[in-house]
Amino acid sequence: MNMSDQILVSLILLGLLVILVWGRWRYDGVTLVTLALMVLLDLIPAKEAFVGFGHPAVVTVALVLLISKGLEKTGFISMIGDFIRQKISGESQFLIIIMVTAGFLSSFMNNIGAMAMLLPITIGISQKMQWNPSKFLMPLAFASILGGMNTKIGTPPNIIISEFRDEVIGQEGEIIGQEGFNFFDFAFAGFPVSFLGIVFIALVGWRFVKLRETPGEKRPLVDIKDYLMEMTVNQDSNLVGKRIHELTRKLGPDNVLMGVVSEKGRIRKPHNFETFESMQILVLKVSPDDVAGIQAEFGLSIDPDLEDISRESELGEIEAMITPRSRLRGRKVNYFKRVVGGDLSLLGLWRQGTKLRRRLSREIFKTGDVLLLSTIGSDERVSEKLELLGLMPLWKRELDVIRDSSKVFLALAIFIFCLSLVITGVVDIIVAFLLCVLAFAASRLLTGQGIYRHIEWPVVVMLGAMIPIGGALTSSGLTLTVAEFLSDRFSNADVMWLLLVILVFTMFISDLINNAATAVIMAPLSVSVANELNQPIEPFLMVVAVGASCAFLSPIGHQCNTLVMGPGNYRFGDYWRLGLPLEILIIVVSLPVIMITWF
Repeated sequence: MNMSDQILVSLILLGLLVILVWGRWRYDGVTLVTLALMVLLDLIPAKEAFVGFGHPAVVTVALVLLISKGLEKTGFISMIGDFIRQKISGESQFLIIIMVTAGFLSSFMNNIGAMAMLLPITIGISQKMQWNPSKFLMPLAFASILGGMNTKIGTPPNIIISEFRDEVIGQEGEIIGQEGFNFFDFAFAGFPVSFLGIVFIALVGWRFVKLRETPGEKRPLVDIKDYLMEMTVNQDSNLVGKRIHELTRKLGPDNVLMGVVSEKGRIRKPHNFETFESMQILVLKVSPDDVAGIQAEFGLSIDPDLEDISRESELGEIEAMITPRSRLRGRKVNYFKRVVGGDLSLLGLWRQGTKLRRRLSREIFKTGDVLLLSTIGSDERVSEKLELLGLMPLWKRELDVIRDSSKVFLALAIFIFCLSLVITGVVDIIVAFLLCVLAFAASRLLTGQGIYRHIEWPVVVMLGAMIPIGGALTSSGLTLTVAEFLSDRFSNADVMWLLLVILVFTMFISDLINNAATAVIMAPLSVSVANELNQPIEPFLMVVAVGASCAFLSPIGHQCNTLVMGPGNYRFGDYWRLGLPLEILIIVVSLPVIMITWF
């Protein structure tokens, strides 16, 4: 391709990065539109437009997500939670245990899956011990990201880098005579980085985490006790005809009447001498522990769908958080009701640091929202609905989703066996993990519908679209042009300085967009630079793998960071306080190790 094609590819890629950073539209949709545009402009051949969806890296990522979900469904959460609860005696010890556990689990399963398993445990133990969860959640997220650097499957960038090197070696194998990355090759740089990173956070870094408390109290704002709930005044309620202040006086200090619903459906603040009317809808901030007592004392009802159920024992309560991949994001209660049918009912909503001014039926769900749900169906059906919606149950308030803990050792045995096949090189990683997924399905750890539901399709679609886009960087000659420019500028400098530039630039991009997309963009560029300088490609790919996993400066670079933002009461600018010194440490540690190992 000519120079005009390179300019066109550069402009399209720049526009893609800007839109992804903006975050206005879904990243999978944006990458698909970009792919279609490049096909229309003949920058990507039409017959190669969808080859990315059959790429080994995409298939491996999907299989790793399924394996992580299968391990989660076994009762792994409760087992780990009980173990940690028995071992802890103080905040510092708990911080170390939870980070080491996250780092270890993230090494052998998807780091987002490991984070999702440990998040409810961390919140539950923090609440029980009356500790501020903010102190633990950001370190937990960072430890999960660090642990993923240790192995080939710990994080999507490692999978992408490994498969990309296999392709390069396959094209030039007769000349180079090498094989692709082994399972633990990433540990040469990953383990020192993750180990020293966790030690740094445990000893010093936790002091940089912003902890917020309410004025005048030593009570953390991260306190999921008070929900916004709607209650209807029954016709036979003893509140009918009484004044507002009579209810507010009896509610006590922990429960608050926030307002009443007007005829237009908006929440308004009533004056103290206003009287209650029959079928009037009240908006209260209440603790789940006080809901039943308030209903009985004042003759209030919560949900019209529940009025036929008279016995309290038929209802259960569960709290669940909306995750970044939940299908509830951007939707309202009506959609929730259509999906769950009669198995779940929304009782209340908790959103950190936000005053809700609309009715629950008009509120738009966001990542980090915690829903108080009434469970009507069987435990199995409730679990299926939660998984279908992408909701994460918070660990042991009073009720947790029932897991089949009897199968935990069977699942671990299957996973360890398949993992050993990969480590020893007996079979290819895709074949081994496919066998693992099939074994999970045969043992009912994954169901037919669940197999499709547990795959994080936005990530898979984004990866499948990004791979031919990344290929266009090479086919257009853009990577060669950039490589020639860098090699000219650094021809007389030590190669370590060039590795430093690539590492820092990759870190910067990864803090702005998805880490997998960062790896797809930077991998061909780093290989082209290495070839121009007649250097081995391994150290250049390794700095990309490390840099793509270092999304510590913002909540948008990695889903682990997004997941803790709400319950941790963090703001956008809180992440760099711990993330920046951690990234500096990673640069200082990883570069010498990569230089020693791969040159």
